[in-house]
Order: sequence, then C-alpha cells, then structure tokens
Amino acid sequence: MLAISELPRLAATHDGAVHCAAMESLSQPERIASSVHRSRRLAWLGAISVFAAALVLCTSLTAGPAAQPACAVAKGLIDHRLESTTSAAERAALIKQIGPQLGARWVRLTVNWRLLEPTRGAYDPVRVKRLDELVDGLHARGVRVILTTCYLPAWATDKYWWSHPPAGYAQGYQPFYPIRAGALSDYARLGKYLARHFKGRVQALECWNEPNLWPYLFPQRTPADPFYAARTYLRMLRAFHTGVKRAHTSVKIVAGATAPIGLNDRYRTSPQRFAGFLKRHGAARLFDAYSHHPYAPGGSMYPAPDQPPNDRSTTVTLYNLRTLLRLFPSKPFYLTEYGYNTHPSRKFGGFTVSNTVQARYLRRAYSYAARYRQVKMLLWFRLYDTRPSNGPADSGVYSGLREAGGARKPAWNAFARLGR
Repeated sequence: MLAISELPRLAATHDGAVHCAAMESLSQPERIASSVHRSRRLAWLGAISVFAAALVLCTSLTAGPAAQPACAVAKGLIDHRLESTTSAAERAALIKQIGPQLGARWVRLTVNWRLLEPTRGAYDPVRVKRLDELVDGLHARGVRVILTTCYLPAWATDKYWWSHPPAGYAQGYQPFYPIRAGALSDYARLGKYLARHFKGRVQALECWNEPNLWPYLFPQRTPADPFYAARTYLRMLRAFHTGVKRAHTSVKIVAGATAPIGLNDRYRTSPQRFAGFLKRHGAARLFDAYSHHPYAPGGSMYPAPDQPPNDRSTTVTLYNLRTLLRLFPSKPFYLTEYGYNTHPSRKFGGFTVSNTVQARYLRRAYSYAARYRQVKMLLWFRLYDTRPSNGPADSGVYSGLREAGGARKPAWNAFARLGR
C-alpha cells in the first residue's frame, strides 16, 4: 500500500488468462508456375507487406515507444476475508466467486509469520489447518496460489529497535522491526517448511511484502547505512532462498513485492533504488521472478494506468515499469497488488475515482500491462471493500470489485470479462 501511515495488511506465476493480440504467422503464397501470373503474385506480396507494416505500426502505437509485444497477463485477486474468516462456508463462497464466477487464475495469500510461529520452533496447528483448507479449496477450483510471508514474531526481531521506535510509537516490540542475525536460520526453516508442506499445491512463495516501506521493515535507512532496509532484505532473501531450495520442490521464489513510491528517507525507499541495490549485489540468482505493486499514487488527480506518475524518480507505476524491468531483464515480473479506490482511503492517500472510472481503469491496466513481455500476472486488490465497523470511514479500503455490503461495482463485470 501507499501511505506511510499504513500498518499490517494483506497479502499469487504466469499463466495466460488475459490474452493480448498475438500476430499470426502469415502463410507463404503458393508458387506461381506460369510467368503470366508472376506480376499478380508480386502485387499480392506487396499488399501483404503493406498490411504487415501497418499491423506492426498499429502494434507499436498501442504498445508505446519501447514496449514489446506480450503473450498473456494472468488475472488474479487478493482479499483479506479469505485469511480472516473462520467460516468454512464463507471461504467456499469466496473461492467460488474468485474461480468459477470471476475466472481469476491466481490468488495471493499472506502467511503472517508472527501468528504462524508465535513461539520459536512451533507452528500454530490452527493457522496451518486454515491455510491448508484455503489452498486446497483454491486448488480444487483451478486457482493457483502465491504465499507471501510477512510480519516478524517478537522473538525474531532485533531488540535494539524496540528502544528506537518510529515517531508516534511507544517503546517495545513491533512486527516491522528488522530480523536479528540469529533468526535468519529460522526464516530459512520457514521457507523450507512452506515449500515442502504445500508441495504441488502452491506455485510461488514471495519473500516479504513491501520491504521498501516502514510498516513492513523499519527503519529504511540509518545514519551509518543509507541502504539499511535493502541490505536487511537481501539477507532475508538469501536465507529464504536457502530454505526453499532445501525442500527440493518446483515452487518459484518471488522477490521484491515493492510498493510504488519512496522518498528515500527513514520511512520509505523508492522501488528503483531498492531494486538497484539488489541488482548490484547479485540478488538475481536468489529468485525466479520479481514482483512490484504499480499503484498510481494520487496528486492533483488520480492518474490513469497509462499516465505518468508525478515524480518518476521516486515512483514506479505501470507507465514507467520498464525502470524495474531493465534491472532484471531475464526475470518474469509479477504485479502482485494493484487497484483504485472508489471512496477516500487514508492508506492510499485519500484519492478516489468513480465506480465507472474504476472499471475503465481496470480494463486499461490489464491492457497496458500486456505491453510488457516480462509481465506475467496482475492481481487486483481486492474482491470486497473493507469499511471499518467503528472509527473513521477513511480508514477502510475501497478498491474492491464489490462494496463492503456485497453490491457489485461495474469493475466486477469488467474483471469477469477479461480474457473471455
């Protein structure tokens, strides 16, 4: 998410659900044996050439100056209700919407390490069972799964930071404090466990969520290290990679999951700066795909998916995604969060669009993402709006395809029709 005020929230590889226009190879004309027909053949070939040139020109105009034709962008969804509900009937109803009704190919789920392993060395059987039921239900409906690890348990954090909290926080434990060196082996163990336990049922494991934002990794920099968060994340990625590989499965390791914006201060690091650090330190060998959340941060208005961000030096949206793609040119990219709010949400800067514009931007986002050959999937955040039962309304999230009460927005139909 975008705003630095946001605290813990959610948590999905490449399979074609939204198909872009692919050029069919043109068959060669039959040989003209008679010289009488030779001029006709040449004229026909000339027409083909003109047509092909026009098609290439049309494609280039659609894709933009530097874009490459893409084959497919899989569509998927995220919704906290999947993880939070204790009702098997509600889970089944949600899965039915996601798979058969909306045709989503991917779902991203959060593995909250703090809750999964509150005591070192013991995974909570209730949480494991709930994850099993979710994964099995999605698998049965043909929906693939990304599990995203997030939030450190108290025993795994560096206690130095308990006495050096961010502004507005009391001293003591917070799940966003950095991992202590002695717990890196535990994070490797977690990676191995997830890969082995969900073998054949989960297709990708994502190493942390938005590590370039302070609600997930604090601080982002220190007086002695301007790349503190990125360096800490690199250590975590190495450990996670080691653990997952020890399980000897085919599950993919996904790195990054970066938020779209950062001011390169104590609280936020720009996604290009964060990814650049990983690139320089050889992190590419540690992951199979890179992920990013290319939300369009608001300014004087809420930019459309195909419009540039206000500050390209600190922000990476769909428009300038190539900023990241060129850092890892051989890697698939998974866009594991995206959306537009239809009511003010402080977590997204308070900027909104109408229901009609949300649907239009959804269609445009998938079309625009398909311009990039490396992009394999785009996940919409969320299925349902979240409106707080008490407290200010703008503390909710309103990027859902449905309102909190269940009414479908136009974006529901727009999503359902993608690729159909």
